Amino acid sequence: MKVIIDAYDLWKLELPAGRVIGDCTCHYHSFDVWVVCLKTNQGHSGWGFGETISKGIFTKPAPWITPMPTLADIRQRFERNAWPVIHGNHPFQLKMHLPRLFSDPSYFDTAIRIALWDLMAKLVELPLYQLLGASEDQNKVRAYASGLDFPLSQGEALALFKNFVDRGFQAVKVKVGHPDVRRDLQRLQAVRQTVGDQVDLAIDANEAWSCEQAIERLQLFQREGIRLAYVEDPLPRTDLEGFARLNATIDLDVVGHDYISEVKELRRFSERGGFSRLRVAADFDQALACADISREFGIPLIFGNSLFELAVHAAVALPQVDRLEFSDLAWNLLPQRPVRFENGYAIAPQQPGHGLDPNPEALEKYSNPGISAVPASAD
Repeated sequence: MKVIIDAYDLWKLELPAGRVIGDCTCHYHSFDVWVVCLKTNQGHSGWGFGETISKGIFTKPAPWITPMPTLADIRQRFERNAWPVIHGNHPFQLKMHLPRLFSDPSYFDTAIRIALWDLMAKLVELPLYQLLGASEDQNKVRAYASGLDFPLSQGEALALFKNFVDRGFQAVKVKVGHPDVRRDLQRLQAVRQTVGDQVDLAIDANEAWSCEQAIERLQLFQREGIRLAYVEDPLPRTDLEGFARLNATIDLDVVGHDYISEVKELRRFSERGGFSRLRVAADFDQALACADISREFGIPLIFGNSLFELAVHAAVALPQVDRLEFSDLAWNLLPQRPVRFENGYAIAPQQPGHGLDPNPEALEKYSNPGISAVPASAD
């Protein structure tokens, strides 16, 4: 009997972050998550996830800051736009032969693509990282600890980074971009003293600076003895020429860009020499496209935070991957078997699929089918 997708389930959740997190543009403590489960006529289940953020304080727009509709509205959209295409088809037929399907980077299309990847790997009885091209024994990738610490007090931030280092992480990233550069400097000095000289220290400015400001601040940090591994997203996503100039001027890797989801735009920045390392999102399809850019321009990949650390599969499988981000968030309460981190490495799940099927009790506990909060702007 031919395998086809013949049923589905949908959920809308609100998952806690576990602490207040954020950067110089926002702070928040929960995620809106859409979950889709695609089922075959032979008992396979493929799980997909998409997220937005709405509860919090935000000073600048970002693609992921938007209220998620009610579950009823999402279901209506799914039944109108997605299910007629998916129903009755084989997962490989959908994913491999119709690549333009569900190509939008929104939470809606991303979740469907993830579910299809999960189903495909389960059908061939392989962990997803092997379906993506990794060998059986190639199942781990170096990780770095990202505090998302801008809203935290100095004491809270230092306790967080100490915990990361005690767990074996050899690289950390600190949020900067405060209007008062002395606040950034004091945070960096304190973190460096806490983690020690042997741990790589990177910064993320979340588009806070102009090119001139970035050069001034980075030179100040250097004069004050702060040795950095790289700077991430120092300039606005629109400043192509600024990125090219900055990357050519400073003796420090420039990493970008979390706020650019279009692969064509990432390619344009790479062609212009704007990035020394390329930021990759959780989306497996975007990761494959970024790997092409990485090979063409010789730019290493850095994987950002991903729901339930899903990106570990692509990070393990693709070449030229530098590191995977880990922030130790409470969203890992949802999977039955969360991704493990050992001695600063992320270990990809080895069961068929992505291995992050949700715990049924957690699905019920965090269910929030109503409309999400409208994002609030800072006064």
